[in-house]
Amino acid sequence: MKKILLLAALFLTVQLQAQITGLSGWNIVIDPGHSADENMGIYNYPEAQKSLYVGRHLRAFLQDSTDIDTVYMTRTDSIQIVSLSQRTDYANSLGAAWFHSLHSDAGGASANTTLLLWGQYASGAEKIPNGGKAMSDIMIGNLTKGMRTTTVRGSIGDCSFYGCTSGGPYLWVNRMSNMPSELSEAGFHTNPKQNQLNMNYEWKRLEAKTFWWSIIKFKGQQRPYPGIMAGIVTDSESGLPINGAVVTVNGRTYTTDTYQSLFHKYSTDSTLLRNGFYYFERVPGGIQSISVSAPGYDTYNSTVAMSDTFFTFKDVAMVNSMPPYVATVLPAVGDSLYPGINNLQITFSRPMDTASVNNALVFAPTVGNPQKSWSANERTLVINTSGFQFATNYTLTILATAKDKSNHPLDGNGDGVGGDPYVMNFSTRVPDQVPPALVARYPQANEQVIEKRPVINLTFNEPLKTSTLGGKIFFTNTSTGANVQTLTKYYPGTDFASVNLFTREDLVPGTQYLIKIEPGIEDMSGNAIQEAIEIPFTMGSIGQGTTYTIDNFDGGIGNWWVPQQSGSTVGILTDTTNIYLDGVILNHGTGSAKSMKLTYGWDLLATQWLIREYYPATTPTFPIQNTYLETMLFGDGSGNKFRFCVNDGGPGGHEVSEWKTIDWYGWKLVRWDLANDPVGSWIGNGVLESPLSIDSYQLTLTPGKKNIGTLYFDDLQYTVYGPVDVQDELSGVPGAYGLSQNFPNPFNPSTVIKYAIPVSGNVEISVYNALGQKVKTLVDGFKEAGNYQITFEAGDLPSGLYLYELRSGVHYEVKKMLLMK
Repeated sequence: MKKILLLAALFLTVQLQAQITGLSGWNIVIDPGHSADENMGIYNYPEAQKSLYVGRHLRAFLQDSTDIDTVYMTRTDSIQIVSLSQRTDYANSLGAAWFHSLHSDAGGASANTTLLLWGQYASGAEKIPNGGKAMSDIMIGNLTKGMRTTTVRGSIGDCSFYGCTSGGPYLWVNRMSNMPSELSEAGFHTNPKQNQLNMNYEWKRLEAKTFWWSIIKFKGQQRPYPGIMAGIVTDSESGLPINGAVVTVNGRTYTTDTYQSLFHKYSTDSTLLRNGFYYFERVPGGIQSISVSAPGYDTYNSTVAMSDTFFTFKDVAMVNSMPPYVATVLPAVGDSLYPGINNLQITFSRPMDTASVNNALVFAPTVGNPQKSWSANERTLVINTSGFQFATNYTLTILATAKDKSNHPLDGNGDGVGGDPYVMNFSTRVPDQVPPALVARYPQANEQVIEKRPVINLTFNEPLKTSTLGGKIFFTNTSTGANVQTLTKYYPGTDFASVNLFTREDLVPGTQYLIKIEPGIEDMSGNAIQEAIEIPFTMGSIGQGTTYTIDNFDGGIGNWWVPQQSGSTVGILTDTTNIYLDGVILNHGTGSAKSMKLTYGWDLLATQWLIREYYPATTPTFPIQNTYLETMLFGDGSGNKFRFCVNDGGPGGHEVSEWKTIDWYGWKLVRWDLANDPVGSWIGNGVLESPLSIDSYQLTLTPGKKNIGTLYFDDLQYTVYGPVDVQDELSGVPGAYGLSQNFPNPFNPSTVIKYAIPVSGNVEISVYNALGQKVKTLVDGFKEAGNYQITFEAGDLPSGLYLYELRSGVHYEVKKMLLMK
């Protein structure tokens, strides 16, 4: 049996050297998409570079391993600037048999799919001469499996994909080439993982292999034994790829990319980039041994059965050999807490064996058996302090018997060697005898607000006893004495609490209102506010305001980069900093369904701190005069700072608002008066110059303030105010794009939709059902600048939620409506 296996392996190895026949008399033009450094990826590696190297590899595979006549390339370096017409003219002048254009896609940070586009006429028929569809149908399967993307859009005719404005095909390279052709999109260079893999030399070779195998199959030939083992080496806990891992297979070694070997070309941050990719060719068939080593990790040893039909992918998750240690504690060492109000929180560097930690906790003086809970990742332990004594000094010892999930003992003293206890001292405060205080509010006393339905923020310096809130906070129209309709929400924090009043009716311009907090609201220790607090304010008469949504987050956060994707982000704790879609902490003032949660951690050893939370999606442009850029921001009371950043037409291309200190807890509207507020300092010239569009939210650390926290964002928008009568505005040329909420809503069977177009151009208004399927097109054509209204007749549609969208130029806006029959 051993002899049979040995012979089979030898046979497969010999196949690696055999030339493939059947391509004689045939040639192909390989077209590496774009030129120079065009279409930059998120980590500064461009699509043009990637497609060039894939093309070179594919040319080598075809020339070295087949009997093909000739392989041409439309460009062979990064110096040549080649237009679309030059590419197809070159192929046509050669009378080439085939044309393939290499590309990668762009989009949101989470998108990463593959796509093959073949020439198609507007009628739906394949371009003549045929062949591109058949080749694409083969390529899409190999490319998707090779790129290891989880989704695939498929092999699609370009007119079906883009829509044809003429007879087709849609893509230039398909329409103007005289031979069968197709265009490939191999993943997204705007996807963080994909862009870092694209940097690797052999990853591009792997992509080229998928096209080589597809061409061989198309020509009716048998794919040879692949003999390729590849994979990604990661940290088993964080999931992050490991740089500098040494992989050994069949007596050969491969070292994964490092900052020194590769990533220094694309970033000055030595810890930012990593792909963990390894790749071996000419691996004999059968069972092969694999060994992986990396500094700070246990050596990995295993075996792999080689595939005889495709790549053999073997990912390796390595176990960190460093002992666990206590990363952070709350309260800080030497600080104090209120028993029963502030819990003791311990975060470890690694997921822990929770039973061993629970059994290793020793308090002096003793506290019995306090309630303990662990986070889902088993790194953070929370100890309930309700049984602790007031005004007491405590020592917590975590014995050396505590260990992590991999049985590594605790490194209590932080010397890198496990097996010693961790000791911390903290104290409990004297019983709280001070009533809660209002430390931040919106609006301020005697302030003039301009939003029709303001969200009131009342921030207290400690959590409140919810049973004492009822009937204690009033919002009234002082002219009439009537209560304003609101939805009240209470948000408790660790050190703060907030009450938000979400206004449910339009306030009257020029009218004074009053927020009144009655005595009797208590903190968790039963201390009550003794005197009433009154906050008078006025609804301003600035004029009619029209609000335009940029992103309300109801559709997700796929258009937002994670903070680490921006090269401007600096001074953060990477493991603590991220964005998430949230469905709990919401702006109830707009009926929001989702918000964006941003957790942050600042590295206190850094000297600069900035988070650039970038929004790369195409956004509407907005004017400067009479315009406010706005967002709802759920503050954490940290004292750190926030600002807006916009793209503009001036030098540097970006301008920022001044920093705003986040000294509130709960929801608050943050706005930038673009015409009147000062411009902050960053990379622009300090002057707002049209056209403006949103670039990012930005955050920074205030030295001495909290370095870890959580914020929520909702309803990014801009509002245009005009001191004019509504009818005058409707009869003139609008100052900005606008899509109004339909009226009535809910409706049956018809409703009116108003929209505004500030510049003449093509306009499309379409209606979609809840599944995203287009059900009607209401407007599709050229419109002069002006204000319009249309009636949507829905008598033939079922009851339910519908979306209607406006598209004109770069402007895109969508709203919801409800059909109820």
